Amino acid sequence: MHPIIYKIGPLTVYSYGMMVAIAFLVGISIARIEARRKDINPELIYDFGFYLVIGSIIAARLYYILFFNLQGFLEDPLSIFKVWQGGLSIHGAILGGIIAGIVFSKARKINFWNLADLISPSIILGQAIGRIGCFLNGCCFGVPTRSMFGIRFPKGSLADIAYGGLAVHPTQIYELILNLIGFLMLWGLRKRIRFDGGIFLLYLMMYAVIRIIVSQFRGDNLYIWPSNFKLADLSSIIIFIIAIGLYIKRKHA
Repeated sequence: MHPIIYKIGPLTVYSYGMMVAIAFLVGISIARIEARRKDINPELIYDFGFYLVIGSIIAARLYYILFFNLQGFLEDPLSIFKVWQGGLSIHGAILGGIIAGIVFSKARKINFWNLADLISPSIILGQAIGRIGCFLNGCCFGVPTRSMFGIRFPKGSLADIAYGGLAVHPTQIYELILNLIGFLMLWGLRKRIRFDGGIFLLYLMMYAVIRIIVSQFRGDNLYIWPSNFKLADLSSIIIFIIAIGLYIKRKHA
């Protein structure tokens, strides 16, 4: 766990923020490769990247604030801007990214589904890289385990505070691996699925399943009161149902 990469005077480089930045740069590079294959101007990706980052971060932060740490932000409102320290919800990011894509597509008069297909492999690869930031930051930790996979986070970390120093599942690494597998699958299927929106909707279904799997091992889940049902599972199920419905509809349109 290394939440701070280095600090020189007033300049502090946080591992979480650095990995998010790396994820963005790698994702843009991959998307530009795909844009050339689709005979789309690669420079368009830079413009869309701006919309995507702004929309995703704002929505991810709002989702996190509303459902995970509303009281903390009410006590310290300025902390809402400290996104480099963590506190971004992936479900909020997905929703914000979709909204950004719709706005950008209408502004540039391009096909939203085509753009979404183009960017989807980059998104899940970026999510994989982002989980390295989560691991270094110590957030998104797992529940205690006695298995060979268990790891102990340092004293004072979120996992240590929650479970008193017990070894926990490295859920960040689990999702990293699953997201990388998802990227390879989407990258391999991108030439086979020929209807607009197919790759994007497949990504939504794929990530919904990944998130449900990983949430079973997460130790920081939020539950829907008064049940034991996880909010992440409910969000993922809704995404999956909508995505599979649209996939079938567009495939047979």
